[in-house]
Amino acid sequence: MPEIKVTPLGAGQDVGRSCILVSIGGKNIMLDCGMHMGYNDDRRFPDFSYVTQNGRLTDFLDCVIISHFHLDHCGALPFMSEMVGYDGPIYMTHPTKAICPILLEDFRKITVDKKGETNFFTSQMIKDCMKKVVPLNLHQTVQVDDELEIKAYYAGHVLGAAMVQIKVGSESVVYTGDYNMTPDRHLGAAWIDKCRPDILISESTYATTIRDSKRCRERDFLKKVHESIERGGKGEDEPEGPHLLLHRADGESEPLLQALHHVDQPEDPKNLRAEEHV
Repeated sequence: MPEIKVTPLGAGQDVGRSCILVSIGGKNIMLDCGMHMGYNDDRRFPDFSYVTQNGRLTDFLDCVIISHFHLDHCGALPFMSEMVGYDGPIYMTHPTKAICPILLEDFRKITVDKKGETNFFTSQMIKDCMKKVVPLNLHQTVQVDDELEIKAYYAGHVLGAAMVQIKVGSESVVYTGDYNMTPDRHLGAAWIDKCRPDILISESTYATTIRDSKRCRERDFLKKVHESIERGGKGEDEPEGPHLLLHRADGESEPLLQALHHVDQPEDPKNLRAEEHV
C-alpha cells in the first residue's frame, strides 16, 4: 500500500496553532491553519518552511481545509495565503466562512492597532484570503481534482464545525478537528458515516480528563447566578455590584445564554435546575 504521511506543522503536542500536512496518493492537503495564543514571535504561526523554503505554497499544496472558525484553527490563514503565498482552494463550511473573517479582523485589530505589532496581515489581506474560500455543505462530496475528493460531516463543538474525510483512490483519512459527542442546548453531537479510514487524526484535548456532566456544571452555574441575584447582583466577596459575567464571544456562550433563558427560579436555590435538552 502506498505511504500516507502525516506531518504536524503545529499543535503536535500542545493546544493551539493547529495545522497538519497530509500526503496521500501523491496529494498534499493542509488541515487547519491556526495560530498560537501563547506566542508573539515566529512561533505564533505554523512552520510553513517545512512545506517549502523557496516559492509559493500553491506549488506544493492541492488544497487547504479549515475545520471551524476558532483562531487556533484558522488564525494563520491570511498570513499563509497572502504573505507566504497560496492561491489554491480553501474549503470550509458556510457558517465558518461567515464568522472566520470577523474573528480574523478582531485578531488583527488587537495585534496591530492596540499592540502596535508590524509584519502582520492587513484587513485587505483578510478579504483577499476569503475570496479563495470554497464553501462546503455537510455530507457533500467535493471533487478537488480528478483523484482527490473530500466530504464534510457534522462535528458539534461550535456552529459550522466539521470533520472531514479525504479520499484518493482506495486510500482515506478522517480528520476530526475539534468535536463534541455530548449534545447541549445549542448544538448536537458529532456524526459521521460508518467508514474504515486508513488513518484517523483526532483531537485529544480532554482525552485524559474526567469532567462533571454538563447537567451538573449547568446546575452549579445557575445556582451561582441565582445567589448573585439574591445579593442584588453582587459577587460573593464584592461590596458593590453589579456582578459581571465574562465569557468568550466565539460561539461557546450560547449554551450559557440558553440555560439562563430556560432556567426555573424557585424560592429554594437547592431546587434550581435547567430544563432538559430537547
